[in-house]
Parts: sequence; C-alpha cells; structure tokens
Amino acid sequence: MNKNERKNFILNTTAQTGIKRKTTDAATVSRRSKGFIYYLKDEQGAIHTVCKTFFLATLGYEPKNDRFIRDVLNTPTSSLVAKPDLRGKHSKTTKIDRHIIIKHIESFNPRIAHYRREHAPNRKYLPSDINITMMYKDFLAKHPAIDISYCLYRNVISSMNISFVKLGHEECWTCELYDVHKTKTGHTKEEPQENCDECKKFTLHQKKYREARRIYQEDEKKTNDSHLIVSADLQKVIMLPRLEMFKEVIFTPRIVAFNESFVPIGKKQQLGPTAVIWHEAISGRSAKDIISTFYAFLLSVRDVKHITLWLDNCSSQNKNWSLFCFFVFMVNLSEVELQTLQVKYFEAGHTFMAADSFHHQVEKSLKHMGKVYDFKDFSEAVRKASHKVKVIEMEIENFYDWEDATSQYKLGKIKPRPYVHDMVQVNFERGKKTLIYKTEFESPGIEINFINARCMKVEISKPKPKCNPKGITKDRKCLIVSKLVPIMPESRRNFWENLPTATDEQSHDSDEN
Repeated sequence: MNKNERKNFILNTTAQTGIKRKTTDAATVSRRSKGFIYYLKDEQGAIHTVCKTFFLATLGYEPKNDRFIRDVLNTPTSSLVAKPDLRGKHSKTTKIDRHIIIKHIESFNPRIAHYRREHAPNRKYLPSDINITMMYKDFLAKHPAIDISYCLYRNVISSMNISFVKLGHEECWTCELYDVHKTKTGHTKEEPQENCDECKKFTLHQKKYREARRIYQEDEKKTNDSHLIVSADLQKVIMLPRLEMFKEVIFTPRIVAFNESFVPIGKKQQLGPTAVIWHEAISGRSAKDIISTFYAFLLSVRDVKHITLWLDNCSSQNKNWSLFCFFVFMVNLSEVELQTLQVKYFEAGHTFMAADSFHHQVEKSLKHMGKVYDFKDFSEAVRKASHKVKVIEMEIENFYDWEDATSQYKLGKIKPRPYVHDMVQVNFERGKKTLIYKTEFESPGIEINFINARCMKVEISKPKPKCNPKGITKDRKCLIVSKLVPIMPESRRNFWENLPTATDEQSHDSDEN
C-alpha cells in the first residue's frame, strides 16, 4: 500500500473510545483523554479485537513504536478521510538557464595552461587577477533579474573544468586517487596493503617523490663556481595588459605573456634568477619554443662547465626526445664551456622548487606595480622581483625550429626499450652523442645511442631562426586597440598599435601547440 492507502486502512481498523478508568486525582488533568480499540480480520473475514502490540507487529511496525498510527488517529480530519497524497503535485521550481552563467564565465577568457597533464588535458585557467567572488558579483550586477546562489555559480565553474592560478602549488593526482581508495577500503597511508594494486602504485609513487626531494635538498647544499644547479619552469597564465581595477580589461580578450625562469637553488648561489620572457604575438609555448629559451639561458652562462637542471614532468615541454637531442647539440657546442649537463626530474604532483618561489615574487611585483600596460612594463616588473634578476627578452629571431634527430629504429632495438616517462635523471657529456639515463636516482645509469645515422656522421646543426612572428587575430587586436588603448598613456600605445597579426587559423593552430 502507498501512504494514503495505509492511512485509510488504519482508520477503518481502529475505533476511538473514552477513558474507562482514571488513576489520577480529580484535581489533576489526565494526559490521556481518549483510548483506541484495534481490529483485524481472520481468514474467514471475522473481526477480532487485538491489542496494540499485536496490531503493530502484524502490520510490520516495531511493537513499541506507534508514532505513525497516532499521527493518523490524532489528525483532526482523520475520522473522515485520510489526506490525499500530494507528492509530485507541487509546482516545479523555476529552473535557471545555466547557459547564461556559462556565457558569463567564458567572457573572462579562460586559457589553456602551459602544461597538459594526462589527467587534466582539457583544464583551463584564469589569471591571478580574477577570483570567483569578483565574477559572481559582476554576474549579479549584469543580471539582476536572475537570482542564483554563489554555490551554484561556483559549481558551474567547476563543471567547466576551470581553475585559478595557484603559484607554487600543485595537487597530486596519484595521491588524490589513493585517498579515495583509502576511504573506500579503510586503508591508511602508513599501512598500505601488500596485495593491493592501488597501494603498490601509491607506495612506488611515494618512494619516487621522497627520493627526488631528498636529492634536490642535497643539491641545495652544494656550492661550486664551476657547477651551476638551477630549477626551471614556465610561469602560469599571465595576461597583458594587467589592469585589475577596470572590469572592461578583464572582459576583453588580452594576450598571454610567458616567463620561463631559471632559478639557482640554494642560498649561497652567486648567480641570480634568469627570466626568459616573451608574449604570444611573437611565439607560442610549443616544445621548440621552450627549447629556444633553454638555448638562450645556456648561452648566457657559457663559462659554466657543469650544469644541473631540475625540471617538472611536463612531457610536451620538459621531457621529450627533441629536448634530449638539443642537449646533445648543446653539450658539444664550441660557443659554450659546458662539459657535463645533468637533467633531473621531480615526481609528478610534487614539483615545488626555487622557480615557484621566484614566480611568487614576480606576482607580488606585478601587484605592487598595479597597472601593467604593455610588455615593457611586464619586463620591468620581472626585473624588480629580485635584485639579482637577469631578464632576456626574446624576439622572433631568438626562436628556432629545432630538429628532432631521434632514431625510432634505434630506440626499438634497445632492450629494454627506454621510455622518457620512466626517466628520473638524464646525463650528457661533451664529446658524446649519447645519453645516460636512470629510472631511479640511486640506480646505475644506462647509456644509449638514440641519434639517427645522419646526425651521427655530421654535427647536429643549429636551425635557422624564425622569420615571422606568430601574431594574434586582427579581431582581437582591434578589440584591444579600441577598448583598452584609450585609457593608456601615450608612451604605451605604440606597442599595441604595432602588435603583429595573423589569420584566425594560424592563431588557433599555435594555441593548440
């Protein structure tokens, strides 16, 4: 029976009676003003009077819990008819069109991050001069007739896979998966189960990131004028112009500025940070573009004989065979004194390093400056981030189409086949066109020959520089010039008016890189 039918059954099998015997004094008002008689029919249909306990137990209720029956019998209209079941009869709550919220969020122009993790290939980021509270208040101001909660607005942002830049902070996907697994199974991090695949995976991951952090901390204590140890990383989304006090700027599609930073680790390093900067109208952030920044940095420290680079596990930019080919070229280049080059990698999700601290200083410098109108202002903010900063402003002729001289045939013949995602350290030496890699920091290195036959016979040549800047679309440039340039000083307008342009298709292809 449904609830309405159950009420009717109880009304038809009970009867109300008066109190036959009162045990209280006449001056005391009894809490019990009425009694009830309960009836049930047998198989022949004969009606029998039963006690309340028998009545409740027969109907499937707890013998001492008569709440449902009393609610029915104490209802004023219960003696007439049970109330109709109104479930599903109420008018529907007005639904909010989420497309309006999505369109408003997209007006802030979220951008793809400089890296693409395997678990978040489609995540987009908003720059650090924007926050959800600001966006929510702007939505309410523009759509006063639509009443939505802050929680709903935040949930829509989350459903769009949009995040905000958090300098020096990265959550680990593997650790998060293990936390979910641990909650379901009751495991603890201190006692992973030996026969559990998820626990085995986490234990190996934990061992790798702890070992990488230990080696990194040991490198921090090393001080040697002939051995330079730096961490390198590309700063996350930076938009120009940066004028967070004007909402019109935030809603206008701007250009992305890039900062590939090379920061010495340890407190006793004589060399300060080196910031290699450019913007998207000059070039993008593909593997070849990042390699060009490594080339500019290594030329700037040409007298150093031994260099160690600490990088994250971004496979598209910091951990690929094209970059390894470049390192072979660089360690044998006559223009530098480089004798050995070590590349060490953090475990994914645990990559906090000196470069992140420098990026935080750059962010503080940008906020202190307040109004960052053009690329020169951005360059000045980076210079003021630290008293030892060296800034290299990249022009189009500083970017090269670096050749990938890897021989897939040779890699296929090597047993076991080397895979870049397993490597934690890669070493290069002058006079050799091979590399020595390790899958564990304490394990012996494995030397492999991965360069193709043509480049083994002759020197790997430096490619020609690029001639044409990437540019931005004409529509975006016109929008910036018409909306934002009028509020800028005369000395800043020339940069935007002379910004190179490209077709929509070229700009889209470059963004995909």
